[in-house]
Amino acid sequence: SGSPTVYTTPLDEEFFNGYDDQGNLFADGFTGDRSDFALVELPKGSSKFVTIKTSNAVQFPGSVQWDGTYLTVFDQITNQFYQYTVSGTTATLKNTIQLTGSSDCAQTWIVKGLVYCGDAGNDNGEVFKYPAGGSPIAVFTGSFDFPLGATAAQK
Repeated sequence: SGSPTVYTTPLDEEFFNGYDDQGNLFADGFTGDRSDFALVELPKGSSKFVTIKTSNAVQFPGSVQWDGTYLTVFDQITNQFYQYTVSGTTATLKNTIQLTGSSDCAQTWIVKGLVYCGDAGNDNGEVFKYPAGGSPIAVFTGSFDFPLGATAAQK
């Protein structure tokens, strides 16, 4: 309720947002043309986003999530999760997790031991072991038309 607070990011196109365990907000997207990936952070309590330099190249921004240990960014082109530790304005790649058989998991959802994917390229939903990755352990089929998101609940 009340008046919203508007924040300006350095991104020209913003795709996904996610919080870490400290309450810092991260967003990914592009600056300039669609070849300039960027990750930005709004530190908790701040009103200004800062650019975070990643130690690897992300081809196309996907979900940004905290997995309990790492800040993760999903790459929609390579179908990989990149797990980062963030210190200051640097994100250091610690692990890469490959999802085999997925085509375009735009938005993913990590729950304990699993990751759910709305796969726009395969027009289905997929479930993978996390952080193992690999091939899907379950596939949801139906009359999906370009599914872009996934949400899961776990008891």
